[in-house]
Amino acid sequence: MIRALRSIFEIVRSIGRTIQRSDFLFDKYVLAMIAAGAVANVAAWYYFGYTLAQPSDAFVTLHFTVATGADLIGEASSLYDGPFFVAIISLVNVAIARALYNYDTLLAYVTISMLPIVNIAMLFNSVLLVSVNA
Repeated sequence: MIRALRSIFEIVRSIGRTIQRSDFLFDKYVLAMIAAGAVANVAAWYYFGYTLAQPSDAFVTLHFTVATGADLIGEASSLYDGPFFVAIISLVNVAIARALYNYDTLLAYVTISMLPIVNIAMLFNSVLLVSVNA
C-alpha cells in the first residue's frame, strides 16, 4: 500500500515538474483562449440560472429542430448537462493542446483556438433553448 502511494506521489510530482517547466501555460495566446472559453462557459451557466424560471423537476424541451419540432423532452435540470460536458471537453482540449505544444506549436494553437468557439456555440445553444422554453 505504501509503495503504491509512493508511486502515485512520484507521478504527481513529475507532472508538477513538467507543468512548471512548460511554456504552454504562460503563453499569452493560450491564456487568452482559455480565459475566453471559461468566460463563455460561465456565461452559459449564469444565463441558465438567471433566466430559467421552471422548477428543476418541470418538463422542458431539451432539443428542437425545425423539421421535426421538439424531439427531446426532459427535466429542466438536464439543461445544465450541456455546459457541463462542454467544460469537460474544454479540459480535454487543453490537455491535448498541451501535449502537442512541444512538438508543433501551430497545431497546439489551432487546437486551443477551438476552445472559445465551442464554448460560444454552447452559449448560443443555451440562449436558443431558453427561447424555445419561454
